Amino acid sequence: MSASVYSQITEEAKQADIQTYDLYTSAKWSELIDAGNKALSKGIDFYYLRMRLGIAYYSLNNYMSAAEHLKQALEYVPKDPAAYEYLYWSLVYSGRDREARLLASEMPEKLKSDIKAIPEKMVKDFYAEGGLMFNGDYKENPYSGFGTDTLIYGEQKPDKKSNYISLNFNIIPWKRLTIFTGYNNINITSNRKIVSIGNAPENFEVSTIQNEFYLNAGVYTGKGFTLSGILHYLNVKVNDVSAAVNTTTGGITYTKTSNTLNDYVGLFSIEKSLNHFKFILGNSYSSLNKGKQIQNGLTIVYFPLGNLDLYSVTDLVVHSENKEDTLINPSGSYLTRGIVKQKVGVKVIDKLWLEAFYMFGNAENYHEDNAYVVFNSVNVMNNRFGINLISPITSNLQISLRYQYYKQDVPELVYETATTYKFIEKSNFFHKIIGSIKWTF
Repeated sequence: MSASVYSQITEEAKQADIQTYDLYTSAKWSELIDAGNKALSKGIDFYYLRMRLGIAYYSLNNYMSAAEHLKQALEYVPKDPAAYEYLYWSLVYSGRDREARLLASEMPEKLKSDIKAIPEKMVKDFYAEGGLMFNGDYKENPYSGFGTDTLIYGEQKPDKKSNYISLNFNIIPWKRLTIFTGYNNINITSNRKIVSIGNAPENFEVSTIQNEFYLNAGVYTGKGFTLSGILHYLNVKVNDVSAAVNTTTGGITYTKTSNTLNDYVGLFSIEKSLNHFKFILGNSYSSLNKGKQIQNGLTIVYFPLGNLDLYSVTDLVVHSENKEDTLINPSGSYLTRGIVKQKVGVKVIDKLWLEAFYMFGNAENYHEDNAYVVFNSVNVMNNRFGINLISPITSNLQISLRYQYYKQDVPELVYETATTYKFIEKSNFFHKIIGSIKWTF
């Protein structure tokens, strides 16, 4: 990349050109970045300066800063092969696949072949995960009111264990459009505990079977913006036991019940990539557990090194819910609360990333990760902690192992008289283990 001197530019710009060229040929990348940014701060800007800065950042693995300068270089010299190549891989290594794909579509076929651009395929990747959950406090979960003189009737339904499997495909039908679609199946085993005065305590193993269908369509509109429409449908079948007083004998009659809920979450989001940041603003409306929810969230992703080796993800959520349950919420009013989730990820060794996160707040009828994960259990989860290990074994295969530890508040319904009742929250602590595999075609 030869030095260029033009008679119409100032002497200061000529000196910046010569200095950055010498630093470029000597591969003194950090010094080149300092000199180049000083020149820009003085209003000096030209094609070779942007190219040298882009290549310097790229050589230091700061792909996000490199991309910004290489885009400017293309403004000076459109369709320049060198700028195309460095920009394409800067976007790929920044995780901005949609932008890289659109950029490649503008290149001549020979150039795409020369730079070994990733071939475009209708099915981009396949993703599957499965998990197990168990209640660490299950054996230490008695009724708080059992055995007291004031208890007439009490019941609760703590979860005991669960398992699930998820199968997903990432499809690219058009260069600007990505469709992520999947199916989830969740089986939860719970224990319906019922106690009443004059009768022996009863325990019934009951279940919840949940089939879910997920669709996320994202369109890249240019300049780092992506608009997404998301629909998550949940078919929930609850097999339970109800209790009623037998007016003839005075005892309790137990009846098996089965109810089906057709719930959903609809979400619209706007995503913007900006240098070392990514911002996602989402608004959703959902119908879960016979209630209506509105959730507004802002996700801020920060990459301090300009690559994927270190990142921070902050989720700020305002969640409002109107419960259609006359027993729990007789007024029918909306309840608004805030939820915060903080995650940090770091590359610990070659081909191994470690993530750790903590969630503050009650995740009642709440969703996260673009509504891919929905917390619709009647037992409210809160204060969740997790550790993830992610390893891209090859360019095609990625595996992960995830562990989560969280608390659920299990409501215990206690009647002290025939008409007077109260809810007592009992804390249960759960463990969840998740394994996943992703294959890129």
